[in-house]
Amino acid sequence: MGSALKNRDSSIFWELVRFVVVGVYGTLIDLAIEGWVTSMVADKVAGASHIGAFFIMFAISIVGFLVSTPASWSLTSVWGFRNVAKESEQKAKSFKGMLIFTFWSFLALLLGAVIQFFGYMICLEWSGWGINILGGFSFEKMFGAGGEIKIFFAWATVLVIRTAFTMVFNYVTRKLFIYKAPKSAE
Repeated sequence: MGSALKNRDSSIFWELVRFVVVGVYGTLIDLAIEGWVTSMVADKVAGASHIGAFFIMFAISIVGFLVSTPASWSLTSVWGFRNVAKESEQKAKSFKGMLIFTFWSFLALLLGAVIQFFGYMICLEWSGWGINILGGFSFEKMFGAGGEIKIFFAWATVLVIRTAFTMVFNYVTRKLFIYKAPKSAE
């Protein structure tokens, strides 16, 4: 039984599964916070310019980030990466480890925001499609009476591209800089 558990801890497949589970956990917390904050400031976003609305939404995403990152770090530290060298594990679970985790997570947030910005600007301005994802963003606008399904597809496409990039970025940086695997016996 101990051998099966050891294989599960060092298996890249199970590590990726745990990483995705932790990511979904953090994302749900982030989305709940962002949804709550957005509901409080929705009228300000609706009246803002495209770029202004983007920066308002980015500020809201920082609020979600501030709440979800400590939760993600704590679960990742105890469960997410299990095939970790002893010294990396100790460092990862320390305050310094949390700061390093937060730094790389914030960099992923910034890079994801750049991808999102370009996606939105392509949809809004540069393509000629005139799909306004930001101004007055609501599910009513996408699916309600007179709604446009193309808004949903544009929003979903940008979300998938941004999420895929940040997920790969987060995994690679965490594996390279925080949760380093033990060196194999030579």
